[in-house]
Amino acid sequence: MSYQVLALKYRPQTFDDVVGQTHVTTTLGNAILQDRVAHAMLFTGPRGTGKTTIARILAKAMNCTTGPTPTPCNQCKSCKEIIAGHCADVFEIDGASNNSVDQIRDLRENVTYLPAAAPYKIYIIDEVHMLSTAAFNALLKTLEEPPDHVLFIFATTEVHKIPATILSRCQRHDLGRIPLEAISELLKQICAKEGFGVQDQGLELIALEADGSVRDALSLLDRILSATPEKTISYEMVMNHLGVLDRRIMHELSDALFEENVAGLIALVDRVNDTGLDLKKFYGDLIAHFRDLNIIKQCGPDHPAVNLTAGEKKQIHTRVAQMPEEYLGHLLQVLLTDEDMVKRTSHTRIAIETVLFKLRQVRAGASIDRIITQLDLLAQQMKSGETMPDNPPDIRPSRPDGDQQSSPDPIQAPRPAYASPAAGSPVSEQIRETVDEPSPDPPEPPRTWDGFLIRIEPLMPFMHVLLTRGQIASETRDTLEVHLSDCTQFDRKRLKDKQGELEKQCRKFLGKTLKIHVASRARPLAMAEEKAKDAKALQAAANHPLVQSAKEIFNGEIINM
Repeated sequence: MSYQVLALKYRPQTFDDVVGQTHVTTTLGNAILQDRVAHAMLFTGPRGTGKTTIARILAKAMNCTTGPTPTPCNQCKSCKEIIAGHCADVFEIDGASNNSVDQIRDLRENVTYLPAAAPYKIYIIDEVHMLSTAAFNALLKTLEEPPDHVLFIFATTEVHKIPATILSRCQRHDLGRIPLEAISELLKQICAKEGFGVQDQGLELIALEADGSVRDALSLLDRILSATPEKTISYEMVMNHLGVLDRRIMHELSDALFEENVAGLIALVDRVNDTGLDLKKFYGDLIAHFRDLNIIKQCGPDHPAVNLTAGEKKQIHTRVAQMPEEYLGHLLQVLLTDEDMVKRTSHTRIAIETVLFKLRQVRAGASIDRIITQLDLLAQQMKSGETMPDNPPDIRPSRPDGDQQSSPDPIQAPRPAYASPAAGSPVSEQIRETVDEPSPDPPEPPRTWDGFLIRIEPLMPFMHVLLTRGQIASETRDTLEVHLSDCTQFDRKRLKDKQGELEKQCRKFLGKTLKIHVASRARPLAMAEEKAKDAKALQAAANHPLVQSAKEIFNGEIINM
């Protein structure tokens, strides 16, 4: 077979060719230049991010005829043999199929022999976490103190399965997922070399589906290029051949939800179902989409946790800029809560539609604390004689898109239309004189507890109503103790929030420290009433004519009833 897949044809051959792992390649290059290469290295990271590729480049760098050098020539005999995979001094071992203790014992015996032609004998063990516990134990001593001509390079995707005794003997390098932009640019360069033209949106869709893996991206691109004889490939062709969901559907669905377009939501679910895509996977993509909405709302469009293109991030940021954070968070919470139902049911479409109906019913409303704070502020302004603002703060529940509800406020009654008196008339002069006259100052309330309640009524009307139910327990020259009973949990919370302000007003008005004790009398009162009721019932039973006749006949007395 003469054809070579793209993942092998364009495999990096130098450290500079590796995409998205600069932190690892730079460290290895500096270590080679400074002669500080460790005798055992561990590369860990997701699939397709370059672990084995970097291990091969490091083997070439150490055994190149011009080396050790961070830039192997790829032309000498040693480099060509390593690229071809049949170098006598570089051993690539599959940890999954060579995981027994006997095979590690053979390896331990062979490391004592000098390399055949190259300067170093290098062992590359891929998927090293598959070795058995006995195999790891057999490797410990050799791994800690290998001969000077031996270099161990391990690669794994599941580093947590490697014993700590092995990890402590290796120099660890963590490889991360490749950014979406880097994968898209690489695919664009490869398409140009292959003579194909793929739309940028199609390349971005391939990179997004690869989930940070260059090898997966090249495999998907290979499939797309083989699917059509045409040299120009559109975004729709890429989407159809990959069998993935159009990203625009997610944005249309979220827009329909924000606009409360129920018919649009059902139509989109029907459209996805007609394409033949797995609805359970669609629901997972829906959760990921709303997760991206929340992160962009909370952290901004430039946060690296969102693996989307710059254009899509900007589009999402514009859409959610005016939305309340609590609303988006509640939507995501509903999706996660109902995920188990969608995965387990045999009626996936109906379950998804039910969840969408529930999402449509979510509302972003004003919090109780905010409403009470605004009411206290308005009452204080009215008491101090300040004019009402032209645009008072609206405390009504808001729509998801940030606009206030268009329905009329039931609190605001229409003003009666009075006829204005004519200028210069006796009535107008009387009104003008009345307005010009300064209103007399209200009388100062007495310096008592009742006066204190009158004083705080315009400032904190809610606290005034609550404290009117209180009773003075004790009063000294410096302290005033008040007992409150029958307080709800909401009353306790509001009292705790306003405790400091109440104490400040009490010291200012009465010159005393205010101490408020909250105790519930509801239960003792109910018990007392119940006991009185029982005693009344017993007395009525004892006075019954039949009971009195029995006492006379038997000459007895009532012991217990």
